[in-house]
Amino acid sequence: MGSINNILGIAKLAMMAQQTAIQVTAHNIANVNTKGYSRQEVVFEETTPLNWNPGQIGTGVNAAAILRKYDSFIEGQITDNRESYGNLDIQRYALTNIENLFYDSYGAGIDNLLNDFFSAMQDLSANPSGTPERVALLSKADALADAINNIYSDLFQLQKDMNNQVNQTINDINSITEQIADLNVKISQAETAGHNANDYRDMRGKLMNDLAELVDIQYFEDNTGQVTIIGGGTALLVERGNSWDLGTEINSDNNDYYNIIYNPGGNNSVDLTNNITNGKLKGLITIRDTTLNEIIDDIDRLAASVANEINQVHRGGFGLDGSTDNDFFTPSFKTGDPVSVTGFSTNSGTGDVSVTIIDPTLLTYHNYELTFSANGSDTIYTITNKTTNVSTSGTYTTIPPTSPTFQGLTFNITGTHDPGDKYTVSAHKDAAKNLQVAISTDETYKIAAAMQAVDNGEDNRNILTLVGLQDKLSVDGTSTFNGYYSSVVGEIGANSQYVNNSSMAQKFSLEQLDNMRESVSGVSMDEEMANLMKYQNAYEAAARLITVSDELLQTLLNILG
Repeated sequence: MGSINNILGIAKLAMMAQQTAIQVTAHNIANVNTKGYSRQEVVFEETTPLNWNPGQIGTGVNAAAILRKYDSFIEGQITDNRESYGNLDIQRYALTNIENLFYDSYGAGIDNLLNDFFSAMQDLSANPSGTPERVALLSKADALADAINNIYSDLFQLQKDMNNQVNQTINDINSITEQIADLNVKISQAETAGHNANDYRDMRGKLMNDLAELVDIQYFEDNTGQVTIIGGGTALLVERGNSWDLGTEINSDNNDYYNIIYNPGGNNSVDLTNNITNGKLKGLITIRDTTLNEIIDDIDRLAASVANEINQVHRGGFGLDGSTDNDFFTPSFKTGDPVSVTGFSTNSGTGDVSVTIIDPTLLTYHNYELTFSANGSDTIYTITNKTTNVSTSGTYTTIPPTSPTFQGLTFNITGTHDPGDKYTVSAHKDAAKNLQVAISTDETYKIAAAMQAVDNGEDNRNILTLVGLQDKLSVDGTSTFNGYYSSVVGEIGANSQYVNNSSMAQKFSLEQLDNMRESVSGVSMDEEMANLMKYQNAYEAAARLITVSDELLQTLLNILG
């Protein structure tokens, strides 16, 4: 009787084990297209045998475990590569948009519009008193100013879009870390109870890859199966079942754009903006704060150079009505005009700084930084050209007032300034935004073609001087207007190509790693169908054992009467 019962027990265990294997196979098949899913397989284990004559007799099989096919090294490489890809891909996207701005109808046309503008001047030089030529010149000038305005506006809008994406990315990061913390608890509970948390680990692994694409992370797993994640170098984002949010804060020193802050205790916020080293967040910050700032500054420099150089010559000539000292463009860049000064929000002094143009011919169209430091009991000011690093410094006094001059600018410093106080100064800031023609179409007589107040309408000497500005190295003393613009566009193109190539290389690397992961963790339909048939046959054979056992039992009962 015992041996027949043993056969029944073996059959029962075999059916249960094969049924488990069929369920796991079905789970694999169902998730064949699930991103991040790791193939699972059943580990079969012999049960404890019975001591029997003539020897030990087996008691069957158990489904001892369901394992997740997983390679931690490959998964770690994927996570690391996702960081770089997230960074490069958003830069590729932004630079493609920037490139498109410079190659569309008005972007690519700036070079042509400069040529048209000077060509219209050349036409006017052939007929200095001609009204049609004067109207045509103003029309070409308007077209040039509009194109520069438009490209500035689009660049600024793209910068705002990048800033909005910073905020959205922070929200995405916080959502992911909250989900990871929740999965930490589920994994720990399952595995503490002796179960492999395969699906929970897959979910968490996918979320960690998604997180890495957004921000640089460091992570480790403890002996309970829970991961601790640090983001941005120092910010504890996840620990066991807890998550801490990143946040944003308006930075008044940077166009009121968002800084990234971390405030786990609710008291002192830590600014992480400069600590972010990779991921989409790093790419957004790079495009917003570096790439676009530099390009906008370049376009401002071009606009300021055009306006200042044209105005200087134009103010020295005479219109048909005998008027002089008239600007052709605004901004005017006249002696005494104020320029942009921005104090840092961290300044503790109560003083004031204003800067005016003292000599338009000396303007560099560079940005400057005015800083204050202490030397014993004295307060020292230092003015530095941020492009060339050329600087000047001196002792600040209120009596007599301190008004140093540097590269065409006068710095009027008053009040109390503390060591560490800083100001940024720019004569060309927003020039591309504000560039306009200063002469209206009903005032064409103000165009200063002549070099003297009274002439017979044939004096073209001043307009010829203006025509000559097209070939003058007016920008930084090294480039013509067209040459400078071409160099800006060329640099954008080179940067875009470099980032695009790097992004494609990173994408290829990720695809290779994904293929490696697929070879280890991926579901093969052919293999699963073969397993399904194997387990089905085993199940049917085990079921046949029950029939055989029943027949044996009936035979025995018949014998015993």
